[in-house]
Amino acid sequence: MNKPKIKYLNNGNFNECIENNEFYQVKIDNNIDNIEIKDMEFNECVFRNIDFKNIKLDRVDFIDCKFVNSNLSNKEFDFRSITRVQFLDCKLIGCSFINSSIKDLEINNCNLKYSNFSGSKLTDISIVNSNLSDTRFVDNELKKIELDKVDFCGSEFLNTSLQKIDFSKCNISNISCDNYSIKGMIINEYDSKYLIHMLGVDIK
Repeated sequence: MNKPKIKYLNNGNFNECIENNEFYQVKIDNNIDNIEIKDMEFNECVFRNIDFKNIKLDRVDFIDCKFVNSNLSNKEFDFRSITRVQFLDCKLIGCSFINSSIKDLEINNCNLKYSNFSGSKLTDISIVNSNLSDTRFVDNELKKIELDKVDFCGSEFLNTSLQKIDFSKCNISNISCDNYSIKGMIINEYDSKYLIHMLGVDIK
């Protein structure tokens, strides 16, 4: 997985970037309310301690960006491009990434409960110590996925190949999978009972 390629950063704020119609090589650590950012690309940016609750993001792409201790819950990133991005200590509860292209993404110590990745292509992804419970993965293409201490409790995987993806250090209790998705996934011995039950097999 490639980390964000950030060469130089200027201290900035949302108003300046919107006025210049550009989010490029900027570090923002001050909040703002009731603005809309539309049809823009965030390129080589760092956002720290930002609450996006009252910031509307409409058709925004992320390239070489880093989000630290920020709240992006319930934002929609459908049909977007996310490349070389880090989410560190962030809230992304209920986010939608439907039919997006996501590559070189790091998620560390984040909450993505109820998020939806259906239809997205995910390549070179690292997820560590994060909550992805009750998330949806339907019709996904997954390549080079690394997982460590990820909670997938109650999540759904349908028509999504999990071949050779290692879930052995994750919580997969109560997940839903079809036969196509489950084939070849790597789990630990303790969690095998969840998958055996889905296959209609009982252990006596």
